[in-house]
Amino acid sequence: MTRYAVLAESATECAAGLARLCEALGLEPTTVPLRLTDGRWIARAVTPAPDAHGALTAAAAAR
Repeated sequence: MTRYAVLAESATECAAGLARLCEALGLEPTTVPLRLTDGRWIARAVTPAPDAHGALTAAAAAR
């Protein structure tokens, strides 16, 4: 699983960046914008986990 983060100066900017990132790369958001101690905002996303059928199909294709 690959993790991505958006760092921004405001909650609005962070949420917009997270939405664009998820749409562009097909990611799933995992953390809504949270305020950091330095005043900036962070949000996170990950690559979606394959479903059980997709994992089995990929393993069979690799053989």
